Amino acid sequence: MCAMRLTGYADKFGVHPGDTIKFYVNTDGPAEYKAELVQMINGDTNPRGPGLIEKPLAADINKTYPGRKQVVHGGSYGYVPNCKALNVDSFTLQCWIWPTTPKTHPRYWKHGAQGLVTKWCDGRGYGLFINEEGCVEARINEHRIAMALPLRDHAWHFLAVTFDAATGNVVLYHEPQIQYALDPVIEPVRTNLRTVLKAEPIPLAIAAYVESLDGGPLAKSSLPAGIVFSGKYNGKIDSPRLCRKALSRFEIETMKLGAQPGLTERRNCGPTDALSEVIIGSWDFSAGIDTIAAKDLGPYGLDAPLVNCPTRAMTGHNWSGQNFDWKHAPKEYGAIHFHDDDVDDARWEVDFAWSVPADFKSRFYAVKLTTTEGDEDYIPFWVVPRVGEEQSKIAFMVPTISYMAYANEHVACNAGGAELFVYRVPIMQQQNMFLAEHREYGGSIYDTHTDGSGICLSSRLRPILSIRPKYDHFLAQAPWQYPADLHLIYWLETMGYDYDVITDEDVTYDGVARLENYNVIITGSHPEHNSGPQLDALHNYTQRGGRLMYMGADGWYWVHSYHPAYDGSGRGVVTEMRRCESGIRTWRADPGEYYHQGTGELGGMWRFRGRYLHSVAGVGMSSEGFDISSYFTRTPESNNPRVSWAFEGIDYDEKLGNFGLVGGGAAGLELDIVDTMLGSPPHTLAVATSAGRHTEAYLLVMEDFGFNQQGLDGTVHPRVRGDIAYHETPNGGACFSFSSIAYCGSLPWNNCDNNISRLTKNVLDRFAKDGPLPPPPAGAVRYRGRADYESPALETA
Repeated sequence: MCAMRLTGYADKFGVHPGDTIKFYVNTDGPAEYKAELVQMINGDTNPRGPGLIEKPLAADINKTYPGRKQVVHGGSYGYVPNCKALNVDSFTLQCWIWPTTPKTHPRYWKHGAQGLVTKWCDGRGYGLFINEEGCVEARINEHRIAMALPLRDHAWHFLAVTFDAATGNVVLYHEPQIQYALDPVIEPVRTNLRTVLKAEPIPLAIAAYVESLDGGPLAKSSLPAGIVFSGKYNGKIDSPRLCRKALSRFEIETMKLGAQPGLTERRNCGPTDALSEVIIGSWDFSAGIDTIAAKDLGPYGLDAPLVNCPTRAMTGHNWSGQNFDWKHAPKEYGAIHFHDDDVDDARWEVDFAWSVPADFKSRFYAVKLTTTEGDEDYIPFWVVPRVGEEQSKIAFMVPTISYMAYANEHVACNAGGAELFVYRVPIMQQQNMFLAEHREYGGSIYDTHTDGSGICLSSRLRPILSIRPKYDHFLAQAPWQYPADLHLIYWLETMGYDYDVITDEDVTYDGVARLENYNVIITGSHPEHNSGPQLDALHNYTQRGGRLMYMGADGWYWVHSYHPAYDGSGRGVVTEMRRCESGIRTWRADPGEYYHQGTGELGGMWRFRGRYLHSVAGVGMSSEGFDISSYFTRTPESNNPRVSWAFEGIDYDEKLGNFGLVGGGAAGLELDIVDTMLGSPPHTLAVATSAGRHTEAYLLVMEDFGFNQQGLDGTVHPRVRGDIAYHETPNGGACFSFSSIAYCGSLPWNNCDNNISRLTKNVLDRFAKDGPLPPPPAGAVRYRGRADYESPALETA
């Protein structure tokens, strides 16, 4: 068992000078902890580099605080607050379900009963459940009535239960939507109970049931607070209905139509006059797909808030397979997929807050948490200047969307082929082991839920233990994302540059206004996940004369959007991504479920939205491998007068980056190449390449080939390489792309005295100057088209 007794998060990623940022801390054992504000300069503990560098800063939050246990109330569900209409004598409950873990194997995780539609707690009330044996079960007070045959997983079933208080008659129905030739007929279960329904002051729950009312840590982080919901359901639910009468089988069938508001004389709200008189709730999950509330079309308007952001825009029981965009056929998307490990907000109580001084520098910061027993955690954040109050001409753009995509990744522990992927035994961090034991902290968009479906939503309002200094990722056995980007921050600090820090979250919301007052924008080492507004802003910035230094690889790959329902809680709270029919995927969305629930846009790769990174950075993703990193060598194009200034002080025959803190070289992990067929501007110069210097562990990305064959690895395939590239943009702008995730790991080598550092400095010095860049010499531009495109490796020969 791995104990991390100190964890925390902040309510913001980026905070403006003069604003306040709040911090939330869990102490599982320690009576107190110390908080200290630090500037983060380097987060890599590799002894071949500068080591961990953090600068303690004076702040009024630097003090010792009492500890308290705070717990994440994980798992998604909906609830309707208690009201008179829900406290029935007789009732009919019905819904469609598509269960994904009706019965699970005890080797994997503990499994109990799952709530479907319930107003039941501790033997009082009523509800529909899946019991421990995977069978449909109705609970009426302390009585449990179950079907004999279990539910089939990943299949639609219609369920209903009726209870007549006058006669005591109970009927339970389980009707699979698809019946196979040898399936047994599932007859309704009928029984008689002499009981009076006991009304409890608890909500009606969808996809859960109420376990208890208390004031403990779990109940405090619940919604509504003070109620512990248990039995979180895995699977889809469609069209729940509640009536205050025991309906006949024919009436149940009619009730599938649900509430049908119309301008009739009687203003009926049910599918018939009689059903209008008894209907209580008719929830239509196809309404308000972009919200976090389940719409009730019944007479009482019992809309159900949805907790922990279950997945919407999911195909329902009536999906025809003809429409694949939920906006074109919303009535076929009346299902919500709930998961027992969803999380949208830890909902912890604030432990302390800090008002950022108005003149505070824009930098990487963190609150360092420690105890006298040796516990430690960091809560990173960034101070970001307001638009129009920039502090420098250089801005580093933090790829927080990518940080969220990888947040709390479980792949190291859960992927059976991890050793084959990285060509060695993965080394786990304490965070990996802790997260494996605490699924309530949520996973990354690279993970699957406990039911095997892909995680497509990620929140920043939770402890994200992978965004930490000292954290080595299992793929690289070196820093990745946040700590890898600190390599670049260390270089900027060591070389004496003044710079601002902004985030891609800011660019998404503020647009080109967030960028236009800077001479140069520097990306992180791995800006893989991006929103459409962010890409619009970056493209417009370069076309208006801005300069872009693309410091990594695998950028502009996946389509992301922020869920608009959370904008009231701040910017960029929940990001969404759907993995569709291509790209490097750890899971794949089901047919018909490719469109985002928040914005309605098509998910998947930007490439398959007709938008290529090549058109902005001049390069795009080509390959990946995780054993060792290689190096670059210059091409003849590096001598072109348009770009030769970048190589001042570097001999033509030097190996560029045959050293580094990430895999031992500057060309590694993931690599980008110039490709005019995919949108690289035809005047792009490929000034250095790593072609021919990679191992069989490096493989061509799957979107670049149509069928599996031999010869797709780094020892033979010409596209398995990285190309350092340069091209000019209108109005004196330009882009310089370094095309490797490992590149920034070479910057700190030898105290930043190396040729990778020199190349980067030459580029940044030129890009940071005021005024447009000099135009290329007359006749210097040689356009490359499809017919004459070839690998830089061939030009070197």
